[in-house]
Parts: sequence; C-alpha cells; structure tokens
Amino acid sequence: MQTFRMSRDLVTFLKGEATRRGSDLTGYVTRVLEGLRNHFGLPPPAARLLDQDREALGLDPADYLLHLLYERSIAVREKGPGFDAKRTKR
Repeated sequence: MQTFRMSRDLVTFLKGEATRRGSDLTGYVTRVLEGLRNHFGLPPPAARLLDQDREALGLDPADYLLHLLYERSIAVREKGPGFDAKRTKR
C-alpha cells in the first residue's frame, strides 16, 4: 500500500468525479492512473501506434496526453464543439 499527499482541492475534485461515476475514490484514482499506463483500454495495435508516435515526438505519457488534447482543441476551434459526434437520424 502507498499513500500520497494531495491538496484538498484536488481530493474534493477527485471525490466528486468518483461519486459522479458511481465509484469510490480509490477505485476512481486507480482507474485513471491505470488508464494512463495502459492507453485507456485501446486495442493493442492502436496503443503500439500511439507509443511509436509518442516516442518519435520525445514525450512522456503525460506530456503526450497533453499534446493530444491540444491537437483536439485546435480541431474544435476550427470545426466547432462536437463536430465528430454521432448524429441521430430523425
């Protein structure tokens, strides 16, 4: 077992996210950290491709995730929020 020190604000945020997802704090934090470690459950070929990209960019996993989010923000700015959402037919 390992313990960590975190700010109250961070713990409050994490507890809120855990509750919203119907989980306890330990389960939620473990899920998020495990997701960072295992590519959030992507199929192995996709994970390998992303690892190759990350390594080519010279980024660690956390910085690579920030890079991906930034790239998404550019697409959203250009195309609008939810531009690639599945649309239901009426």
